[in-house]
Amino acid sequence: MSLHRLLIAGVIGPELARWKAAGQAPVFWWRDDDARRPSPALDRLLALSIRLDAPITIAAVPDGDIAALAKACAAVPGAELAIHGFRHENRAPAGRPSGEVNDQDRLADVMSELGAAMEVFRRAGVTPRLFVPPWNSAHPTLKQALGRQGLALSCYGQMRCAEAPGRLDAHLDVMRWKPRPRFRGAVRFLLRARRLLAERRLMGAWDQPLGLLTHHLDHDESAWRFLEAFLPVARPVARMSLDEPTLQASSARMTLRAG
Repeated sequence: MSLHRLLIAGVIGPELARWKAAGQAPVFWWRDDDARRPSPALDRLLALSIRLDAPITIAAVPDGDIAALAKACAAVPGAELAIHGFRHENRAPAGRPSGEVNDQDRLADVMSELGAAMEVFRRAGVTPRLFVPPWNSAHPTLKQALGRQGLALSCYGQMRCAEAPGRLDAHLDVMRWKPRPRFRGAVRFLLRARRLLAERRLMGAWDQPLGLLTHHLDHDESAWRFLEAFLPVARPVARMSLDEPTLQASSARMTLRAG
């Protein structure tokens, strides 16, 4: 057994056993960011998705080759493309957190940008349903525009709630970003996963999805090797299935784990 599998069993195995004893199983989903065009790293990611039966949502920047990305994803069961910003350009004023939409932007202009991004995807044969803002920057004006266009929002870190039914975040990033992109480390990742799983169990929030976040263009070999070990344990479901009542998704997961 690999070191990563041993760590997974040791760190989150007992928590997963508590879920199983309660007749429950966590619902994971998988999002990967920053795609612009096919690449050897994307090929590796999609091959991993197919081999491990792990559906994936690819957040793609509209200024890339969306048609080629759509063709690549079409061969992967459960894969989908999401809109990843407009051009992935930081327009925040100096000293403010990075983001594409700021306080000076009018709703009409944001709606126009969003409409243009959606049209790029539609021309590639994709009906976009999810928007992933770069840098997790969900400005209120952007949220308003997404609501008017009927797009769901995906950032990082929040649980689903009744006040934001169209939001589905990622929670577990395999990467660290400073001072340079690199694998977060199995122990750091798994301790966060254990904490989030325990929070959901103690709240009785059994059907709250946990989002795995990857960035295929930045993975080092340690990140790839960890995914090889973690995905068979997480068994992500397709993001589209989470549009249905989450209780149904959770029940489906239990059936899969029992099989």
